Amino acid sequence: MGRFAGVHTTPTTVPLAERPVRRSCGHPRRRALWPYAAVLALVTVLAACTGDAPAPPPSSATAASTPTATAAPTPSATPTPSALPSASDDFSSIDLTVPPPRPDALDAPPSKEAAAEIATYFALLFPYSAVTHDLRAFDDLSHPECGFCSDFIDEIQGYEAQGVTTEGGAIAVHRADVRTQTDDYFIVTTTMSQDSSRELDADGGVVGRDEGFAARTFEIDVMWYDGSWLIASVVPT
Repeated sequence: MGRFAGVHTTPTTVPLAERPVRRSCGHPRRRALWPYAAVLALVTVLAACTGDAPAPPPSSATAASTPTATAAPTPSATPTPSALPSASDDFSSIDLTVPPPRPDALDAPPSKEAAAEIATYFALLFPYSAVTHDLRAFDDLSHPECGFCSDFIDEIQGYEAQGVTTEGGAIAVHRADVRTQTDDYFIVTTTMSQDSSRELDADGGVVGRDEGFAARTFEIDVMWYDGSWLIASVVPT
C-alpha cells in the first residue's frame, strides 16, 4: 500500500477521558489483517473516511485563528531523507530507505508551528514506512484510535508476512496550513504530491501499481495530549 490516498480508513473514535494506551508495532491492533486481494484492490481507490473525527481533549479555552502557511522542510545532503525535493516534484532525489529527520517540534509545547512540522513529518514517514516496513516512528506518532494509522500499519504488517515489497511512492509536502481547534488540538490542511509506485510479490512479480497524484490536500489532525504529540485523524479533502 504505497499510496497515501489509497489507505482505507475505519471509523475513528478517540476516547480522551484517559491517556491512550500506546501499542508497540508487534502488538495486535483493533482489526485483523485484510485479505491480500482486498489490500491490492484498494491501491488505486481514494480513501473513504467514515465516522466523525476524534473529539478534541477538554480545554478551558478555544482559540480561533487564521490558517497560516508553513514552509516544507529543506532537503539535506545526499542521501536525501524523505523530504521536499529541491526541484518541484523531483522525486528522484529522495532516498526512501533513509527515515525523514525527526523534527524538534516533537519535543516542543503545543503551537501551530509545531503542529505543521509534525503533520509534515507524519506524511513523510508514510512512504519510508511503506518501503522499509519500519513502522516504529509511524506507530509511536499514531493515536491508537486513528483509523488511517491503524489500517496502514495492519496492511504493511500483512505485506511483511506475505513477502510483498513496495517500490517508489515518495511524497513531497508543498504546504501545511494550520487552524486551531483548541489550545492543544490542531487541524493541518496539508498539500502534497506523491510519486508513482508498485508492489512486488516475494518472487519479484508486479502485483500492484499506482500512478501517484499531484497537489492533493488532506486534513491531518494533530493533538498534544499528556505531554506527547499524536496524530488523531487523516481525511482527504
